[in-house]
Formats: sequence, structure tokens, C-alpha cells
Amino acid sequence: MTNEQAKQILQLYRPGTADATDPSFAEALDLCEHNAELKQWFANHCALYSAIRSKFKKIPVPEALKEQIIAERPARPAPAWQKAVLAGGALALVAMALMSLSPYLGTREPHDFATYRNTMDELARNDYPMEMNSSDLDAIRTHLAERKAIADYVLPENLQKNAKALGCLATSWQGKPVTMVCFATGRPAEPGHTSDLWLFISTDAVAKDAPKTSTPTFVAESNGLITASWKVGNRTYVLATKGDQQFLGKYLPQT
Repeated sequence: MTNEQAKQILQLYRPGTADATDPSFAEALDLCEHNAELKQWFANHCALYSAIRSKFKKIPVPEALKEQIIAERPARPAPAWQKAVLAGGALALVAMALMSLSPYLGTREPHDFATYRNTMDELARNDYPMEMNSSDLDAIRTHLAERKAIADYVLPENLQKNAKALGCLATSWQGKPVTMVCFATGRPAEPGHTSDLWLFISTDAVAKDAPKTSTPTFVAESNGLITASWKVGNRTYVLATKGDQQFLGKYLPQT
């Protein structure tokens, strides 16, 4: 099985479900364990799936929706010829829609910095598993270097002094490498979470509108996190936590 064949299979994989024991995924999952590139791709796939699923779970379902649908659409058997006509018409409409959209397919995925930042925020909020657990910053950097991930980052002095490292993860976004280093601020962790402060490091080419200066820019995210973004050299940094600008400022570079 090639990497591309494994990716085609694993695109249907749903983390946190019975797919983990489904024999149809077994060979592709086994290949992941022995192929670093495929393993990183799969980790990113699972992270994005979990992030999207989390957003869908937050959509409230109106009470008695099922009963309302049933009440408003009473079941009345339609003649076989009518079903065939409706099905044919529906397929034709779908085909026409796909034809009209085909020139744009593959170009609709957002590449802006806000989308990148929001994706990283979801990784944080879902407490995506670290691939290495350690409080030793040197050991974390060594591990990332061995993984050929971004390891030449510059940690703010305030972050090193006021927070405790917990581990790291090497991942990617739209084919661009991203390093996540997780920290604990000393606050009680939320249920099911191990860390409450997350640093994401990417190249400055991660998005065209990525930060251009070393002065942090704050953004209050819709998921309850606050982020600060800045640039040092050719690296772009995003630091995220739950709290306010004053709290996050304790861990940022001095300006």
C-alpha cells in the first residue's frame, strides 16, 4: 500500500469512533506507525476532524424538531413513475451544480492568517494529544529537531519564567509545518485538559497576512480563547489561552 492509497482510505477515518477497530482501516493505520510523513498527515486529519465535529456539537438543536418535521411532512406514498422523475431531476440538478462549480473546486479553502489561527485554537481547545510529554525545554527542542519539525524558535523570557512546559506536537496546516508547545500556567486545568497555554510556531509564509512585526497583536476568539500573534525572524508565533489580554500579557515578549 502506498502513502496515497493510505490517505484515500484514512480520509474516511473518524477519530474517537469504532473506526479504530475497523479492519478496513487496519493496514493504513499500521503504515502510519512506520511512516513519519504519513503519521503527520494523519495527525492533522484527525485534528481537523475533531475541530469540525466540535463546532457542529455546539450548534443547538431546536426542541421537538423531529416531531415538527414529521407533523409538517405527512408520509404519502408516491407513484413509482413520480419517484423516478423526481430522482432523475435531482440528479440532473446536482450534476449541473457540480459542473458550474468545477472551475472553483480546490480553490475555496481559506489561506488567511485568521483561518490558520482559528484552526490552531481548535487544536488547543480540544486538547489534542501531545506526541511528547516533558517539562524539559531542551528535550522538547531536541525531539522536534529529530522529527525535522520547527525547532529553531525563540521562546519569550516571560513564557519560560512564568509557565511550565508540558510537551509538544509536530503537525502541519495546509502542507506547512507547525510546532505546538504546551504549557501550564498554574491555574486549575479544565476537566479533560492537561494544559491551558499553547504556543504555535510556523514559518512566516504560513499566510500572506501573517504578522509582520515583533509587537504582539491580540484577538479575542469566539471559542473563549484569547490569542497574541507576532513575528521574530522568519518565524510566526501564536500564543493562546483562556482569559483576558492582561493575563496573556504575562507570557509575551517584552516590547
